[in-house]
Amino acid sequence: MAIRFLSIDSKTIDAVTLEDAKNAVMSQLIPSELEITVAGDFVVQDVLDMILQYIGTVPPHTNSQYKVKDAPKQFGDVPALQLPGRHLDLELEDSDPRAVAYVAGAAPNEWGFLADGSTVAKRVSEADKRASDYDKQRRAHPLFGNAALALISEIANRRLFSTVRERKQLTYDANFSLTSFKRMKGGWFLVTVTASKEKAQAALEACKETLQALRTTNPISPDNLESAKRVVLNRHEGELRTSEYWATMMSGIQEESIPLKGPLSVTDFNVVIESMTTKDLQLALECLGLEESNLYTAIGKTVQPEGLVDDGIVKASPMAGMGRGGALTG
Repeated sequence: MAIRFLSIDSKTIDAVTLEDAKNAVMSQLIPSELEITVAGDFVVQDVLDMILQYIGTVPPHTNSQYKVKDAPKQFGDVPALQLPGRHLDLELEDSDPRAVAYVAGAAPNEWGFLADGSTVAKRVSEADKRASDYDKQRRAHPLFGNAALALISEIANRRLFSTVRERKQLTYDANFSLTSFKRMKGGWFLVTVTASKEKAQAALEACKETLQALRTTNPISPDNLESAKRVVLNRHEGELRTSEYWATMMSGIQEESIPLKGPLSVTDFNVVIESMTTKDLQLALECLGLEESNLYTAIGKTVQPEGLVDDGIVKASPMAGMGRGGALTG
């Protein structure tokens, strides 16, 4: 389980030579393997002419000497987590008393592929023995898994906020996220909750309880679903105003390594989101490793550095509305 507080150290960076950097960059610039995504207000033929002039005339074998030998032709799968899950406690030196807790487990990738190669759509269809022809048709759409995970993520975030922060008042920030790998099959979900050192364990337990309730005692309601749909669709509509979002949506649309990403993932986004039902999401939840024995958890707490002198200045406590992320990462 990769819960780390590490970054590249200066020694590793200093060890990189010009030749290392050149090989790394040039190995990615093989003309025959390039994908170009262009988004914006332009005349299509003008852009096509420029692509032909500046890239299309480059010999296809240019930079082939930098190509990595024996590189795998297919992306691998995310390694299966060792079960049962584990718990980790760690301490980091910092002058401010604070803590962060994590809850993590297995999940599909962004397009609904699990580490074993199955998909969210397949798992949901197999679990629903009484599915109508309409349900089978909806779930066969290539965007089904992606849409289900987007809505689940939104609902989980709202549940964590309302339960752990508002009702139990154990945290000032709790966040549910998915790793969202595109090519690698499988991934992880991660709940990050910031709290005081004294409340960190209680906040961790509250997060676990919230996730368990979501799949058992307090399942997804129609109100939860409709609210999540509004948020996801409004975010999508807002981001459609940016060229960056269009480029992201179009990127990889022709790649065989992302088989479910195609033109329909762009044109049918609203339709697929609107068609999702609470049953779809409840069954899709079972594709995540939410069972108690499958969870990996961690609590990180700060300890005062040795010899630190208290300056007597009272520091303000973190307030609601601060940026999301771990309390120990900023």
